[in-house]
Amino acid sequence: MSEEQLIPTPGVFGETGNFLLERELGRGGMGGVYMGRDKMLDRPVAVKVMLKEYGDDPEFVEKFKREAQAAARLIHPNIAQVYSYGIADGMPYIAMELVAGGSLDQLMQNSGAAIDIPRVMKICEQVAQALRCAADQGLVHGDVKPENVLLDANGNAKLVDFGLAAMQKDTDEIWGTPYYIAPEKVRKEHVDYRADMYSLGGTIYHALTGVAPFEGADAAAVVRKRFEGAPVPPSKIRAEISPAIDALVLKMLALNPADRFPSFEALLEEFKSVMAHGLTAGAPSAGAAAASPGGRKIAIKGRRRFKVKTAASNSAAAGGEGEEGGESAPADDRYSRLKSASGQDGSQEEEEESGGVLGKVLGVVGLTILAIGLVAGGLVWYVVADRKARAAEKQAQITTQIRKAAESIADTRKNAAKFADEVDAMAMKAVRECGKSSDKLIQVLSGKVDESRLTDLKPGPTKELLDAIASTNVVEAAVSAATNETSAAAATNAVPAAAAAAAPAEETPASGEAASDGEAASDGDSSSDGQEGDAELAKAKAKFETAISEALGIVTRDMGGLWERAYGSQAASIRIRKGINELLAKIDAFKIEGDDEATMTRAASFSNEAKDAYDLIKASDDVSKVQKAVNYIQSRGANSVKQTSDMLFVAGREYEREVEAIKKRMEAAEKTRREAAEKAKIIEEDNQRVKDKFDALAQAGTFRQLNWSGAIRQLRTLSDEFRYSESQILAGIYVKKVDMMAMVQEVFVVNCKGLKFQRSKLRGWTIEDISEKDGLKLLKPDGKTRARMTWVKFYQNYHGNLNELIVRLIEKGKDASKLKGGKRLSLQPWAEAMMGAALTMQIICGDDPTAPARAEAIAKDAVKALPEYRSQAQEIFPDVKFDDAAEE
Repeated sequence: MSEEQLIPTPGVFGETGNFLLERELGRGGMGGVYMGRDKMLDRPVAVKVMLKEYGDDPEFVEKFKREAQAAARLIHPNIAQVYSYGIADGMPYIAMELVAGGSLDQLMQNSGAAIDIPRVMKICEQVAQALRCAADQGLVHGDVKPENVLLDANGNAKLVDFGLAAMQKDTDEIWGTPYYIAPEKVRKEHVDYRADMYSLGGTIYHALTGVAPFEGADAAAVVRKRFEGAPVPPSKIRAEISPAIDALVLKMLALNPADRFPSFEALLEEFKSVMAHGLTAGAPSAGAAAASPGGRKIAIKGRRRFKVKTAASNSAAAGGEGEEGGESAPADDRYSRLKSASGQDGSQEEEEESGGVLGKVLGVVGLTILAIGLVAGGLVWYVVADRKARAAEKQAQITTQIRKAAESIADTRKNAAKFADEVDAMAMKAVRECGKSSDKLIQVLSGKVDESRLTDLKPGPTKELLDAIASTNVVEAAVSAATNETSAAAATNAVPAAAAAAAPAEETPASGEAASDGEAASDGDSSSDGQEGDAELAKAKAKFETAISEALGIVTRDMGGLWERAYGSQAASIRIRKGINELLAKIDAFKIEGDDEATMTRAASFSNEAKDAYDLIKASDDVSKVQKAVNYIQSRGANSVKQTSDMLFVAGREYEREVEAIKKRMEAAEKTRREAAEKAKIIEEDNQRVKDKFDALAQAGTFRQLNWSGAIRQLRTLSDEFRYSESQILAGIYVKKVDMMAMVQEVFVVNCKGLKFQRSKLRGWTIEDISEKDGLKLLKPDGKTRARMTWVKFYQNYHGNLNELIVRLIEKGKDASKLKGGKRLSLQPWAEAMMGAALTMQIICGDDPTAPARAEAIAKDAVKALPEYRSQAQEIFPDVKFDDAAEE
């Protein structure tokens, strides 16, 4: 696993850990793509993971989600299906169909100039069908290129990465692949399906010819080229390509979107015609060739602007070289213009005058001779000047051609050196991939199998590589690199002890350690967890050892073939480097001296010779061998080895996690026990505080003063200080007690008006009026004398009459037939009023020795009438036994 990988592989990924990522398939500027398996559905997937910096951008995440949803709605056989979307570890990702047949880009690299024309056209026709499906739903792909065209096992195209080109920030930067980006996208104009059509045209062009339709020294130069004219017809680069394909591709690459095909349906019809009649070079054209762009100036919108001139204007600026229409005007024409400017027409009419005066004749003759002399002198001057101008123009052309040849030679040298470095890098990558697989296998297997069997996992250089190294002494860097990669494996037959120390089985503690942790726990449950962990560890270890036994034979057999390909790639890169160095030596030895036509011819000839030599090296079997070796190791050979390695690695990691889980479970149990004890202590203290507060309010006379709101406020203020809901609930119960006592007074206020007391101290007295604020207005038994009494006085001094009101208005309040003049209560409010009455008797009338028994009786009567109220009643009166009342 490379330290540069976005996500370590193999490993588990996803919001629920649903994906097992096996290896990295590729990486770009926005993230990476991983091959894996959906553990829930047991199917292979490709997981595209974006960088965390994008996950931190809410706008990007929302766009990414919308694009994923839109792509998921595209159901087409030539579109890789999107399975799911999510964000894990701060990184947005999508899981999609795994397409395991490589890409069109890889096919182009492997086939080179010999790529099969019908196959390319069939693949690109399938891509056009996919883009038609997207266009029908209003979706633009935005980045059609060979890398995004994958191939399944049957060679059919699968288009991927819909909409990801729309994920860039809002900047002035051009977003897309320079070789294939549509002109309107460069100008930052409106983009529709025709931009995808343009990019597909560039992809076809590149795949068929081996070169991009437009090339330049850098991305800006490549982009600028498309505004300077139409690309060279593909058939000019590869003779087998038919005029019909030329016409199709050039129309797709039209600078103006309106000049391209009006729809993908029209494009597919043209595809069908071309593939039926126009694949060979001798076939008739299936459509007219794309028109060249006009001669107007075009500006690319953005931070940089480029002016693009037509070929005609460039030709004129260079003196018309290479075109008949651009030749300098003939001398006669220029002479005519000169005569016209001077007012002469080359002849002098004879002057007829009567009388034949000699003076006039001589004057006319003199003037005529003078005019002829002037014209002749001017003509001679013009011819001489024109010759000098022609000579200067020709010399300028020679100088320009020499400069272009020198630039071409320099470009060939630069490209050749770069190509040699790229080939070396590919070959070294093949060796490194093998080395990583071998190192991982040795690390995983060391200490678990016989050490002598591990040496075959990393063999020394093959005879082919040693012969290549011995055949040349001009590739010291490559030789040194190859030796560094392979000499350790060739010279060492034993695995270092450090590898054994790194093996998963040696890192994990033995079951006895888990048991000792269990013994340290303070209760039997923790000990039980330790025993269960021992059983799980034993099971995991057995599974791991079985995996080792099954995989070892396969790995040993496969690694030999894998290293043979890697070393063969290394040998091929050494031979390529030798050829490139010989070419570079020739180029460095070639000197351009002089500024004449012979120098120009010699420079142009050497430029072509250097290009041909470079092209010959690029087309060699050694290049193909390096490319195929890398692809084989990455997509085939390494896959089978790495799957085995990953299985062992994951098994070891699972084993470690099992042990860690046992420890964490035991620690969590102990922590939970401590937290529970601490919580229970705090709750007990808070519960006591609220009880003490309620008792203090009772002792302070707050309830006897009927200060219900004040008591509730103090209880709620105390409740706000509590950390746990248990104490807050208890405080709520005490608040409810106060509410219930206040409810008793509210029932009195509603029902007492006009009531005549029948017993106790106020017998015969009538309540004329009543209010919560003013208390009671009473009429004495004589029917004349009136008196006022506060609620506090009534509650404190007239317990008998208070009890009378409780009986008449509350106890009988649920029965309309027994309630005279009062308002009937429904069952739930009635039960709460009964609880309030019982509390009133217990707390406010507590100085009456009969009050506690009366309070209990009232509470039990409420439960007897409404059994389902028993649990609430028990909360209000925790010391009262309601079992008998409920059964009764």
